[in-house]
Amino acid sequence: MIAHDIEIIKENGSYRLSDNPFTFDALRVVAFNVEGAGYERTYDNVEGVNGRFYNSSKEEYKKVEVHLRYEVDKIAYASHLKTGLQNLLSGHFYLRELATPDNTIQFEDVFASNSIQKFELEYVDGRQIYVGLTSQVSFDTTKTSGDIALTFETVDLPYFESIGYSTDLEQSPYMEKWAVPDEMPFNEISARRKYTFTDVNYGDVYYNGDVPINQFNQDSLVLIELGEPVKKDDDNGFTFYTDKGNIAIIKGIELKAGDVIKFDGLHTYRNDIKIDNFNETLEQPVLVPGFNRFRCNQTVRKIVFKHKIYFR
Repeated sequence: MIAHDIEIIKENGSYRLSDNPFTFDALRVVAFNVEGAGYERTYDNVEGVNGRFYNSSKEEYKKVEVHLRYEVDKIAYASHLKTGLQNLLSGHFYLRELATPDNTIQFEDVFASNSIQKFELEYVDGRQIYVGLTSQVSFDTTKTSGDIALTFETVDLPYFESIGYSTDLEQSPYMEKWAVPDEMPFNEISARRKYTFTDVNYGDVYYNGDVPINQFNQDSLVLIELGEPVKKDDDNGFTFYTDKGNIAIIKGIELKAGDVIKFDGLHTYRNDIKIDNFNETLEQPVLVPGFNRFRCNQTVRKIVFKHKIYFR
């Protein structure tokens, strides 16, 4: 009877802890806990002054605790299980939580030969978290059953991220990549599901996460199809900004109507060719939770905001 499970998503496929080619059906998820990220704070001391002065803080990583229960038919299988589990948990991967929406125990005939109850599992939400195993895979292989405690830590970002992109939310009338806890709007024409804008020079785009997109290692693209040419010697060039970020100024390069300017959080491109040297300010678009006003100095044919959504 499985009412809770964890999905492991790797580049070569996805696996559930309760049933996979490495450990087969020997494992059950007992507990799953994602701890909040800890903060690293820096301070300065001033000679002759009591106390310390706060400078900055940053979120370091989240810790994920998973408790499993194993059961095998023979003691010899326990050692094989340990090897299989280590192979399953090698490298870095995403974790997704599954649970049954209804764990009501149904009445059964105690004399029935096939009285095994199964719950339909659903994803708890539309989020995943990128982790690596930090604890040892340790359990007593002289026993055919027991408990296993595992610890993971986030790799790269200390946040959950959405399964889908913002453009998936915009394009699909279905909400299979999202869930009620994500608080996504179900109305397809909602302004909170609009990420493609045509024939505009300003507008408002809604970011549904609670962690700002302001780092190069977040998955975010802004694609702008120009509506007017820009000469190489144009003093103004092409400018674009969001109201919570700084202005990007692209100058000293010939731009044509139909050219696509792309910002990926780190580099600037024209038609997929890097033009960082012509982005005078080296700025990238920033999105904060809620509505973000964007503006450029010409009417462009199209702007697309394609990004993952990040949550604490």
